[in-house]
Amino acid sequence: MLHADLIAPIAELLRRHAATRCDKIAYRDAHTVVTYGALLTRTGRLAGHLTDAGIVPGETVALMLPNSVPWVESLLAIARAGAVSVPISYDSTEAEIAYRLADAGACIGQDHSLQAA
Repeated sequence: MLHADLIAPIAELLRRHAATRCDKIAYRDAHTVVTYGALLTRTGRLAGHLTDAGIVPGETVALMLPNSVPWVESLLAIARAGAVSVPISYDSTEAEIAYRLADAGACIGQDHSLQAA
């Protein structure tokens, strides 16, 4: 059965969940717990910071964090900013990291002056 109501931008899905499950736990790891309401707020703020830093829709943003609540928040915030996340395994070697950054064209900011080598 197709649930067409679930086909929506991430920001809209986060808003819906925050409205109906505000104080329920969305994600938890060994150190952090975040509710649906807090997830909406935190990802919105982080998306704003990414935009302020010069990230534009369609741009790639590398993400290298251990599996955690901050990883989930960052992934969702990148999507809310309209960018494309490039998750990099936290235990990757230097060569693997360099390859992923170059392959994805990940860069910092709009001017691409800090492009990954």
